Amino acid sequence: MLDFLITRATLPDGRTDMGVAVQDGRIVEVAAGLNAPSHDTLDAAGQLLTPPFCDPHFHMDATLSYGLPRVNQSGTLLEGIALWGELKPMLTEEALVE
Repeated sequence: MLDFLITRATLPDGRTDMGVAVQDGRIVEVAAGLNAPSHDTLDAAGQLLTPPFCDPHFHMDATLSYGLPRVNQSGTLLEGIALWGELKPMLTEEALVE
């Protein structure tokens, strides 16, 4: 028996009447017209089922370091990693506590 089943969902790629089976916190099957015994079921009634439209993840260690040692001009992860490499040798215990 599944933990959770979503039925009659529309997916972002346009597929309709899709079922999504969840077991142990993981999606285990996505199929048209999926119907299986489950502890909990949600009828999506044709509504769109999609991942979140934003990524809320952020790094608390970087919240107070904007512009140190310089601003990430490209906004890319690779430049961000390079910036931390530049900043790390400059960090002091006092700066971290502050």
